[in-house]
Amino acid sequence: MSTDTAISVLFLIVLAVSALAALHGRVRRGVPLGLGVRGGTGRDLAAGLAIGSAGMAATVAAVVALTSTAFHDVRLDAAKLAYATAVLAVAAVGEEIVYRALMLGGLARLTGRPAVALAAAAAVFGLVHLTGSPDATVISVLSNALGGVMYGVAFLRTGRIWMGVGVHFAWNFVQGPVAGFPVSDETSFSGALLGPVTEGAQWLTGGAYGPEGSVLSLVFRVAIIAMTVAATARRPGGAPARPHPDPAAS
Repeated sequence: MSTDTAISVLFLIVLAVSALAALHGRVRRGVPLGLGVRGGTGRDLAAGLAIGSAGMAATVAAVVALTSTAFHDVRLDAAKLAYATAVLAVAAVGEEIVYRALMLGGLARLTGRPAVALAAAAAVFGLVHLTGSPDATVISVLSNALGGVMYGVAFLRTGRIWMGVGVHFAWNFVQGPVAGFPVSDETSFSGALLGPVTEGAQWLTGGAYGPEGSVLSLVFRVAIIAMTVAATARRPGGAPARPHPDPAAS
């Protein structure tokens, strides 16, 4: 069995078990999945967009400052920008539903230990980004696993997916369409505004994988986690890992 196949099987098993737990809690006990769009959704999205944009902008700035990477082209490809916006928005919502609402939420209910569930779901998220990616490295896998923690913390702190959706979309959007770098090895929606020339050590630039394959991304993902915790600190006790039953909110 190939590595990609093994990871895919692991993903499907973990998702099936955790999704059943999450859906059972929703149907039988009225426990929200975290998909509600009432009361604070706009605030969560806006906060996520601001945090994710700041984190990736800082990552790109650090790559440019510490290597010979530079921008040699400024453009406006409206068609690519619209395409990228649509694709990345759908991807952000879809992945937050799968990995956070179903997988993380289900694992939290199964284990009763949100920290354990967060670590497990983040590990799967990181490993899945290894599949079908010829330019993936140990650093990129670690970065994406930390990304799973990053989005997972937003979910656990708010009880819903929307802050994570904002962070997720902004992280990819600034990296690809805006700054012009690959996004997890994918270049089809990169370079709608800027055209970079990447030069320098791969561990610093991320190489063909994109800045999230750089060791610098680890630093700024941690910064995003800290900003997420700070942004949710004023909520009473944060938000529960297993949201209080409120069928109308899910």
